Amino acid sequence: MLKLRSVVFSLLLLFLLFLFIINSVSLGVYSFINPFMYVYCSIILILLFYIIGYLSVIPISIVVLTAFAVMFTTLGGQSRDLGHSAILLILIQLSVFIAIPYLFSYFISKGRGLAMSIYYPVSVMFFLIFTFVALYLYINKIDITASLNYFSDNMTKRLISTYNEMGMHYLTTLKMRHLISKLFKVIFFLLPSAIITFSWIGLWISHTILKKFSKKDKILFFRKEENLSLWKTSDYFILFLIVGIIISIFSIGIYKFIGYNIILLSSSVYLIQGLAIISFFLNKFSLNIFLKILVYGIIFIFANPIMIFVVIAGIFDMWFNFRTIKNKINKEREV
Repeated sequence: MLKLRSVVFSLLLLFLLFLFIINSVSLGVYSFINPFMYVYCSIILILLFYIIGYLSVIPISIVVLTAFAVMFTTLGGQSRDLGHSAILLILIQLSVFIAIPYLFSYFISKGRGLAMSIYYPVSVMFFLIFTFVALYLYINKIDITASLNYFSDNMTKRLISTYNEMGMHYLTTLKMRHLISKLFKVIFFLLPSAIITFSWIGLWISHTILKKFSKKDKILFFRKEENLSLWKTSDYFILFLIVGIIISIFSIGIYKFIGYNIILLSSSVYLIQGLAIISFFLNKFSLNIFLKILVYGIIFIFANPIMIFVVIAGIFDMWFNFRTIKNKINKEREV
């Protein structure tokens, strides 16, 4: 039996999930480029699984159906005009924001390490998503180039309109419109790696936050014995980065973006490995919490130059082994 406090807390989390679903669906594609959305939803679903367990799938399903029922009632006839693309987008949102965190919680509850708990649901779900999207585009004979032009033109018009309302007319020139439209096309092509990166890093951050605030050791749900500052990806993962570089160099047209997506995705893995190296040395020198926050703050404030060095540190850790991790720890590496 759940305690009254757990019931109240679960209802609060379900209400927050209800608001999240309505907000994410109303935002559409914009929901995918907001990293806070991933952390927000991941924390909610992890806590729900932590409190209710497997049965959390029942209230989660009820909340999802209720949210769509409310939106259908509110929109009235407009909701009946939802095209196939809108339905496809909603299915992807549910897969990314609901299914992946729930599966992640399942693996964590089974005592899996953090890296493997992220790797399995993210890789499987995105394989299914991309396969489904590819089949959808093929069956419906959708011209991706025409869709991209429509997307970029629509987004450009909305942004130019916003600039006009704000009185920023110097950003509404013909030259700026061309640059903005081109930028939106680049964002569209890099969206796959961005969604995957935000998904897995969002899970990592959510678990880290909950682990810090978890004071009681209950069924090892947050695996407090796992030292994440020693985490290291497989040495063979460098091949993934090399393949991305080769594709980006020797491909032409939009196919170059396949390589760019691979490079960005692999760089996100090495970014976390680089941050793990920094965390290792911060703990080794026993710096207090204020100095740790200051160091991480500097890294993210001066993101462009510093994060590149953090990624490089993560890559070169394969050869230099900055943390001098012993063999018995290396055997516990995941991914």
